[in-house]
Amino acid sequence: MMRYLFLFLSAASLLFTSCDGDISAAMFAGGDGTYDFKNEWLDSKYHVDESKIHLLNFESDDDTVYSLYLGDFAQIATDTIIVYLHGNAASMDQFWQTAGLFANLVDQHHYGFIMYDYRGFGWSTGQSTGAESMAADYDAVLEFLEDQGLTSDRMIVFASSLGALAAGPASAGGSRIPIDKLVMEIPQSTSNVIMQNTSGLSLPSSMITSYKFDIGEDLANYDGELLWMHGTADKTAPYETAKAAMYMHEGSYFTEAIYEDVGHGLRWAIGDEEWSRVVLEFIRH
Repeated sequence: MMRYLFLFLSAASLLFTSCDGDISAAMFAGGDGTYDFKNEWLDSKYHVDESKIHLLNFESDDDTVYSLYLGDFAQIATDTIIVYLHGNAASMDQFWQTAGLFANLVDQHHYGFIMYDYRGFGWSTGQSTGAESMAADYDAVLEFLEDQGLTSDRMIVFASSLGALAAGPASAGGSRIPIDKLVMEIPQSTSNVIMQNTSGLSLPSSMITSYKFDIGEDLANYDGELLWMHGTADKTAPYETAKAAMYMHEGSYFTEAIYEDVGHGLRWAIGDEEWSRVVLEFIRH
């Protein structure tokens, strides 16, 4: 009996410290109170024009969501914009180097770039409580982009790890700007799979979390283009279960970039050059 209790608690611990638990109860929500978007923290080849760094905030229900935009607002109506849904970390400050890389795809500020902190992360107020709150936060950012003139043909949604939980429902029709191009990088699959892979028991995720998601079902209802990037040694977002979810997609175009013996830190493992090559090939398809 004690062994099963230990397994159950271990499963709960992983859910609450990776990216798929009851988000109101855990995650790495709550940053250190700073956003430090400076070139001194970037490799020199990924420096950005500091006049193009914009910290924004949007109302999401009764909460405030903070966002970083890199680029010129006036060009949102004509630029291609990358909407980045970040992984599980205290705040988007920890994805500043990733932002610098995106801002220098092709050349400096060739594409516009935006990322944001889900409520309860970084400076964003409140708590993420499930699919509804994550959808509302995403919509608050998309409303801003829509008002600035962004259209589907110039929007790339890039979801990394935790970000898949917001991108899945959005791709299945929950995006005010319909998604035509979607990147799923090291995504999770379903809440039940995370519970069962962790505990070794056939237990439903409802035993420890109220947050339900099924990325495969979402992708079955997404008819746009999809790029899936994953490592076969990923223990946080298991490769085989992610594959089953990604292969539910029956949209207009699907491509994958799979790396043997690579874990959850995929971009660092394969290097910026390879990562950029794959992403650019998809954007330009």
